[in-house]
Amino acid sequence: MKNYSSQKEKRVSKEMIQTFSTIAVALICPLMMIFMMRGMHGHSSTHSMHGSSKRKFGSREEELDDLKEQLADLQAEYDQLSSELRRQSPESRSSSVSSPHLVKSHQ
Repeated sequence: MKNYSSQKEKRVSKEMIQTFSTIAVALICPLMMIFMMRGMHGHSSTHSMHGSSKRKFGSREEELDDLKEQLADLQAEYDQLSSELRRQSPESRSSSVSSPHLVKSHQ
């Protein structure tokens, strides 16, 4: 009988180990996701792709002035690229796609 009880104990301990390992894996997955997401969000503030997205403004007027300045910069860049395209030879221009003036200044 002693042999039978030790086999039963071994089987129970194996089942317990399997159960605990399954539970551990089920708990580790969400915990790892939480830590990984925190890590990603922690780095996003220092490596922002858009510098203006993290700017602090004292008022809506300051934010509006900043946006108008950005619009003017983009308009100037667009105009410069448009003039460069117009100066290209007709052969090379036919292969490039011409775009209409997309950004209009509202001042």
